[in-house]
Order: sequence, then structure tokens, then C-alpha cells
Amino acid sequence: MTCYSQDYREARNRLLAAADAAGGWTHEALDHPQAGADGAPLYMDVLWRGPQDAGRVLTISSGVHGVEGFCGSALQLQFVQDAPDLPPDTALMLVHAVNPYGFSHLRRVNEDNVDLNRNFIDFAAGAPANEAYAAIDALLNPEELPDGALAAIAAELDRMRAQSDYLTMMKAVSGGQYAFPRGVQYGGAGPSWSRRAVEELWARRLAGRRVVVQIDLHSGLGESGVGMLMMAAGDDEPHKALTAQWFGPMFVTPRPRSAADTILGGYMNGAMETQLAGVRVVPMTLEYGTEPGEAVLGAMIEDNWLVHHGDLAGERGRAIKARLLAAFYPADPAWREAVLARGRQVFAQALSGLAAPDLEERLTR
Repeated sequence: MTCYSQDYREARNRLLAAADAAGGWTHEALDHPQAGADGAPLYMDVLWRGPQDAGRVLTISSGVHGVEGFCGSALQLQFVQDAPDLPPDTALMLVHAVNPYGFSHLRRVNEDNVDLNRNFIDFAAGAPANEAYAAIDALLNPEELPDGALAAIAAELDRMRAQSDYLTMMKAVSGGQYAFPRGVQYGGAGPSWSRRAVEELWARRLAGRRVVVQIDLHSGLGESGVGMLMMAAGDDEPHKALTAQWFGPMFVTPRPRSAADTILGGYMNGAMETQLAGVRVVPMTLEYGTEPGEAVLGAMIEDNWLVHHGDLAGERGRAIKARLLAAFYPADPAWREAVLARGRQVFAQALSGLAAPDLEERLTR
């Protein structure tokens, strides 16, 4: 039976039913304040398997970017069905639909147009400025989107790339911004519901553990069907060398040396490292490529325009939502098979790594 679902409700119900049938899982549902696209309640669901006092925990989260939850939920369902053996003193925590609103309503962002992976910043210190984005907000967030507009936007971005440096363009398009609530990559004006919920969850369930290996599931970036493990680490950080031994090649981003060097900020994984003081946190993202970057960005621009200026119920609105879904959740059976195969491999490697008797020592060097 396929692990893939047609909507948020089906994905949630199937995962919870599989956990119940497998036995050994405890379940906690965190109530979202808004309703789903079907009018029914929304939840961030937490599944736990293994000792409650385990010193080592593998956490797997899905749906930070809501519409990407289809891919992540399928991987979590397969993992539950596989029922892998756990090493001693090790537990599993699955967090399903970190952004249930976006999952249900087919949006990458949440109910406030917030990209959750730009929301985990210190708002008390003041939101960072992104002048590079401010210069192109009108381009990426137009009030009108006639036929041919996406091609014109792509051509203008290509022209700008040819005349600018890589860092500036990355900050402009993907770096996150906090001044345009209706713009793309908006990081919010304060901690979102999802952020508050997961931070409270970490404090209750993960504080005091010895090692937490976190895998956050995403789709939409990279070569189609390829699941690339990504993380931030300096050359001297022990988890960089250790994870290379566990998983093989990874995409490792050096820690920025200053605010000026920071391209992407506000990531959930980075917040986990900061919040779980005294815990050896190994945070990674498993990102699956889908379509070329131009098509993915175009789908995001279209959806943003639709929500703020278009007709969600109209024929064009339905077509835009279909393109957004295709950009993050391809229907190609080969793609879906490759996603599950890679996920099974990565999760097995993570559990094998967690079984090392000298793990804590190796992560302290």
C-alpha cells in the first residue's frame, strides 16, 4: 500500500492508525487555533516510541513548510510501518505537521503568511533588515499577475544575477524578510503558534537528554528525486565528521562569521541547538529535489499572489494550487519510490549511529 496521501486529513489519520496498529507508540495532539481546509480541527501530532527516559533520541519532523508535509508524512508513515529495532537507551519522536495550516490549505507558509524556517529569530533583539529583498518585493509580490508575468520575473532575476554577487541575490530571494507581511519568505512579527508549540515540546520532551539527532523533512530544492542531507557546522565541530561517517556525502554550510555573512536565518533546527543547552544536538535537513528552481519559485510567487489578490475558488486559483502541489509533491511514481527508499536508508543510518557506545564522547571532542 502506498504511503502517500491526498490531503492533510488522510495523512494524519493514516499515520495515527499505523502507530496504533504497530503498538508501542504514545500520541500527543497539539491543537492549532484555526480550522483546516475541510473545516475540521488541525493538529501538530507527536508520536513517541521507546523509553520515556532515554538518553538518546532520534526526532523526525515534517511539514514545517506546510505543502511539503505530503512528502514528510509519507516518510514518517513508512518509518512507523517498518517498526525498526531501537538501540538501547534510545527513543523516537515524530513531529507530524509542524505547520498543519499550510499542510491542509496547500500553502508553504502558515496562517499568517510566515515561513516558519525564518521565524526562529530573537524578535526581542529586533528583526534583521533585508535591504536586498526590499529592492525586489514589488517584483516577487506583484499586485497583478497577467499571463507571461512569471517568465518576465524570471528573466529579470536572471539579469540581476548577472549583475550582482551570489550572497546578495541569495539574501534577496531566499534570506527571509520581516518588513513585508504579504511578501515571500516573510519571517513574521513575532513567534508563531508553530514555533511556540515546538519550543514548548522540546522543553518538555528533549531537555536533559544526552544526544538528540534531528532530521527535518523537506521537498522542493535540488535535483529531482535526490534526498540530500544538509546541515550547518564548522570544521571543528565533532558532529560534522561524525555524520559524514554515518551518512556519507552531505551538504554542509559553514557557520556564518558575522551577521553580514548570514544568508538564511531563523531556522527551526538552529533554534533547537540553541534551546537545548547541555544536549548534544545533531540537526539535519533531508531535502528532496522536485522541479527546477525557477519553477518552484514561480509556484511560490503565484500562490502568494493568489492568496492576497486572486480568487482561491476560481478556475485559475485551482490551477495555481495544482502547480504548487506539483512543485513540492510530484505525482511521478519513480520520484515517490526514490523518496521512500532514501528515507529508509537515512533513518537506518541514523539509528545505527545512535547505537555507538562512545557516541557522547565522540560528540564532545
